Amino acid sequence: MRIGYLDCFSGVSGDMWVGALLDAGLPIEHLIAAVHAMELPGLTVRSLPVIRASLRGIRFVVEVDGREPGRAMAESTSAAGLQPMGMAPRILAVAAAAHGEHRRLADVLLIVRRIRLPVVVEQQCERVFRAIAEVEAVAHGTTVDDVHFHEVGAVDTIVDVVCACLGTHLLGMERLYCSAVAVGSGTVRAAHGVLPVPAPATLDLLLGIPVRQGGLLGERTTPTGAALLRTLVHEFEPRFTWLPTARGYGAGTREDPLVPNLLRLTIGELRDAGSAIDLIMLQCHLDTATGELLGYLLDEAMVRGAVDVFATAIQMKKGRPGQLLTLLCDAAHEDPLTTFLLEESTTLGVRRSEVARTVIERWSETRTTPFGNVQFKLARLPSGIVTARPEDDEVRRVCREHSLSRAEVLRRLQAQ
Repeated sequence: MRIGYLDCFSGVSGDMWVGALLDAGLPIEHLIAAVHAMELPGLTVRSLPVIRASLRGIRFVVEVDGREPGRAMAESTSAAGLQPMGMAPRILAVAAAAHGEHRRLADVLLIVRRIRLPVVVEQQCERVFRAIAEVEAVAHGTTVDDVHFHEVGAVDTIVDVVCACLGTHLLGMERLYCSAVAVGSGTVRAAHGVLPVPAPATLDLLLGIPVRQGGLLGERTTPTGAALLRTLVHEFEPRFTWLPTARGYGAGTREDPLVPNLLRLTIGELRDAGSAIDLIMLQCHLDTATGELLGYLLDEAMVRGAVDVFATAIQMKKGRPGQLLTLLCDAAHEDPLTTFLLEESTTLGVRRSEVARTVIERWSETRTTPFGNVQFKLARLPSGIVTARPEDDEVRRVCREHSLSRAEVLRRLQAQ
């Protein structure tokens, strides 16, 4: 399987993402054609080799009538004595912005649909823009419909998102993985004034994603970069064995003499059909837990980071029926989950042991079916055979929407 790995040691933005794709071998002609299809006057793109702290990278340049809107905003904030936006301008403002033309989310999506992208790429672009609009609406106490994409930065952001999604698709990466994400520190000037780093919208987009705070001054991850990560990356900080075959460095506008302002993309192939993973197994006996409590423990353990959790009926001393509760987790979640079991279950002790499991390669993909788009779970067996089955939640949804039995829905999906 062809995969990609993003190393966000200096953060991530839309233009850095595209620059890394270009440096990894993506022909820019595909992106130029997509930008031309947007039919926006004066809009051009180009690639520019640059040096960032002694390392070479590619900067993806978006120009409107020969000027870079993103760089102009970054330079204006630097002149004001504030930390600039680092890699991309703040792109969103509420309807009360003081000047400039605005685009609503619906207007942006019309531009995307005008390009006639592959269906999966168009869907990814829409998810990225909706994610940005939703968190900005929450951050500023408005609604998604009242969020506007300000003209000063919207054009280059539209280009960055479209080219990042399209380029990732064209390079044929079936799965995308990522390191922990550097977010920077300090404050940043935005359309609404001075904000802490990461900006509120960026932080909301990074919820549930491993980040590295501090160390690097200024904003290192933008809302656009965070939304791309949330939409396109399948797993963060993975553990597997693979064979790198290509790499690319995408440069941001910031020039830091100490840390290269680059996003590194490595492309390669997974070598093993399965891989061994070391885990911690936590177990406890329960003989006074109610059914409601047991259900809570099972669900909450997964929310708190368990890899797997299950209960086994057992016979305890004095002839009491009970449950053996077993949790699998990584070392980082061992202590919090142990505390959770001691605090919230009825056990008086938790046993711990180290285990290893071998997992086969698995992933999800959306397939076109007679019922529309349906999410499938796929796995590659050691023999190389790929199995596929529809996700259970998707089967239930189709049953409800089409008033069909589960057996009939499965029969048609499997025939497809």
